[in-house]
Amino acid sequence: MWLAWQKQIEELLKDIAREEVAECPVSPFSLPTVSAESLEKTRDAHLVVAGLIATITFAAAITIPGGLQTEKGSERGTPLLIDEAAFEAFVVTNAMAFILSVSALSIHFEIVNLLLSKLIFWRPDMIVSRTQSVSNLLGRAVIAMVIAFSTGSYVVLKPSHGLAIASCLIGPAFFLLFYY
Repeated sequence: MWLAWQKQIEELLKDIAREEVAECPVSPFSLPTVSAESLEKTRDAHLVVAGLIATITFAAAITIPGGLQTEKGSERGTPLLIDEAAFEAFVVTNAMAFILSVSALSIHFEIVNLLLSKLIFWRPDMIVSRTQSVSNLLGRAVIAMVIAFSTGSYVVLKPSHGLAIASCLIGPAFFLLFYY
């Protein structure tokens, strides 16, 4: 039974690959021309960036800005700056950067599994599309990481108000300069 279904699916995929289904032409969509070497270099760069972001954000989550309560009691281990809005923004954006980078890593591992699997039908456009998704995720992870850095710096440097504001604005200023 399973083999019959598999044969039907294989025939359908062959028809789609020939750009016709049920002997009717399927309008092809244009794909960007990307070489395998270019995709490989992009993948390698993505893996390095995603790994670095995941490592940095994990370390930032473990070494809480401002430190932890050290006194014995129910408050022990609680971040000292837990009631600060900037600290909350740091925690949220740091977690976002971590999850986005780990998601990018997961998609790349899925791509590798597709390529290494025994599947006859994997489409290069699918790999290009997923690589573009990873680029998008990593771009958002970088933005979240910069915001986490800025808010973490702000909450730690808050007693020196001018320095805290300057530190908080440097990261976002980079994006303004970069996009103009």
